[in-house]
Amino acid sequence: MIKNIFFDLDGTMLPMDMKKFMKLYFSSMAEAVCPYIEMSPETLQKALLGGMEAMYQNQGAMSNKMCFWNKVATMVGPEIINDIPMFNGYYENEFILTKEATTVNPYSRKIVDEVRRKGYNTVMATNPFFPKIATERRVKWAGLDKNDFSVITTYENSKYCKPNPKYFIETCEMAKCKPEETLMVGNDAREDMVSATVGMETFLVTDDLINRDNVDISGYKQGSLKDFYEYCLQLPDLTEEQ
Repeated sequence: MIKNIFFDLDGTMLPMDMKKFMKLYFSSMAEAVCPYIEMSPETLQKALLGGMEAMYQNQGAMSNKMCFWNKVATMVGPEIINDIPMFNGYYENEFILTKEATTVNPYSRKIVDEVRRKGYNTVMATNPFFPKIATERRVKWAGLDKNDFSVITTYENSKYCKPNPKYFIETCEMAKCKPEETLMVGNDAREDMVSATVGMETFLVTDDLINRDNVDISGYKQGSLKDFYEYCLQLPDLTEEQ
């Protein structure tokens, strides 16, 4: 029986033009930090991408945060570690410029309100590439609140990334729930639907569908975010069973 609902963020609960977002992300960060760390925008972008790839490949030996900065330091020099507070300042300030690549889907708020009213444990299972502050800001851009979720995965609290199945196991452990009692909702046919391999049920949101490998998605429950809201209306009310 489903008792927990895991939500992907970017492209699922937060509609996003990913190419535009990444372009704004790299350009705004470069403008904010490059003049102070004496690094070219090209070098910074290459280092950031290297750090992201390292997190993507992380096998649990350390947090994604440590994995990211260790890789960046090997690419541009260990002194970059002293500049982490400056990067945190970017997320508190200039990161807002990337909001231009996002929109609000009113069904995100309706869905979370509906399932929380019915007693489901809600988790923001976004791929943990970003710091807590940047993740919570994007949650807010979606019309949601960090307190809507018992767990929000970030690069500080996670040691894996999607599509590694261990990411979902780790997140279940943080949320104190069982995979077989969990529904994963996401828009990526590979990164989100792989949760089925650890026993989760799935719902593929097709508004901003990502299917890089062109895999067969016919076996998944699927539809728009509006369709998922209607699906939630049919979910049993767990508060009535207590």
